[in-house]
Amino acid sequence: MKLSDVRKYLLEENIEIRITPKYVDVINYREIGHFDNSNITIYHEKGSIKVKGKNLTISKLLNQEILILGNIINIEMSD
Repeated sequence: MKLSDVRKYLLEENIEIRITPKYVDVINYREIGHFDNSNITIYHEKGSIKVKGKNLTISKLLNQEILILGNIINIEMSD
């Protein structure tokens, strides 16, 4: 593996979303637009992600990674 490949991997800019019934993990987001215990809006370079549910909480994991926990009901993505 070349050094440039390692740099690309470490500095990945594309949004990545992992979804399970109990959490949503968002990597490479730009900002959190709105949050309360039933709605969370996350902005990224190309649009937004809206998570709806019950008892939603946010845990910031890393600089550009957050974990949304709770009873996830719906996820909407827009450009």
